[in-house]
Amino acid sequence: MVRHLFFLEESMKRKNKIVIAISDSFCANFIRGQATFLKSKGYEVVIVSAPGTEVEKLALDEKVRLEIIEFSREISILKDLKSLYAVIKFLKKEKPDLVNAGNPKTGFLFMLSRFLFPKTPMVFTLRGLRSDTLKGLKKKIVRITEKISCSFSSEVIVISPTLREHAIKTGILKEGKGVVFGKGSSNGVDVDKFILNEENKHLGNNLRHSLGISEEDIVIGHVGRITKDKGVEELYKAFKVCASLNDKLKLILVGPVEDGDPISNEVRESILNDSSVFLLGKKANVAEVYAAYNIFVLFSYREGFGNVALEAAAMSKPVIVSDIPGAKDTVEHMSSGMHVASKNVEELTKALQFYIDNSEIRIKHGEYGAVRAREYFSSEVIWNGQYELYKNLISE
Repeated sequence: MVRHLFFLEESMKRKNKIVIAISDSFCANFIRGQATFLKSKGYEVVIVSAPGTEVEKLALDEKVRLEIIEFSREISILKDLKSLYAVIKFLKKEKPDLVNAGNPKTGFLFMLSRFLFPKTPMVFTLRGLRSDTLKGLKKKIVRITEKISCSFSSEVIVISPTLREHAIKTGILKEGKGVVFGKGSSNGVDVDKFILNEENKHLGNNLRHSLGISEEDIVIGHVGRITKDKGVEELYKAFKVCASLNDKLKLILVGPVEDGDPISNEVRESILNDSSVFLLGKKANVAEVYAAYNIFVLFSYREGFGNVALEAAAMSKPVIVSDIPGAKDTVEHMSSGMHVASKNVEELTKALQFYIDNSEIRIKHGEYGAVRAREYFSSEVIWNGQYELYKNLISE
């Protein structure tokens, strides 16, 4: 009896271990704050990711252990088998109480490993359907992996209502499976960080000044990967039409330029040689970038949700998004921004010109967007939803 009580006490002392897996260091922004929140609830947290400065900084900031596993974004049988072996080895060593894998590659590999770890609850966070923008055999392969990730998981967290509807309609997600927290988002918005206070205004003005942008200039901005499926080509083309009518227009693009799904060489060269366009790469503090903008655009071909659109909205910027599943959940049309038909340069040009010509409406939409972001999309809403789900799955 005494021995039995000893083991009971020891098990009660042990913290439940949760693994948060991402496939790329750049995705660290998608999970920022989650580890700190879960630690405050008594969990041990381990982050798994491919190497990179962003995720290393995140682990340091939130004082959690980081385990590095190389993941290939593109399909590569040899690399993927090597990554799967590393995942299995990691799970065997760590024996986590729950795993949340939140990218296409990590989701597929961790959910596939459930064959060897059937008692470990594994959550797949569906941030979008990559197969939507692919063609031919590659599309079929990726769609199968997405379906496997959703089917093999204990539960699927879907980051927006319209993405859930779309995933069910395409047969990737079964009816009755998949949960959306609040009105959507994968991580919510840090409303204390993304706020147009005096400090961020000062930082935004300094950034504009360093780039030679005046107070009178109107700045259009984008934050995200510089790729074709992010709609960067269409944004640049719409910007050029508007800029031909207004010499006070500037475009700032923030994010890594990627070789996978690249923008055309013609557009890339035009951007690099355009004195009214600023390609800044990755930025550690994107709040200062939003503060420097007047209008924010996320014109993706596919988007699970679009946290950057919410961050910009929280910074009192009107937001233009493509009218696609996920992205359109971030904006209330003609109240906090606008929905524009995906890939339609003419319609995007009209939306931009409307905000350029109507500064009062532009400001009004930005102000309402900030109110909406704080009311419906604060990080605590998402984190509490995750916590309740994790607690229930672990107890089962």
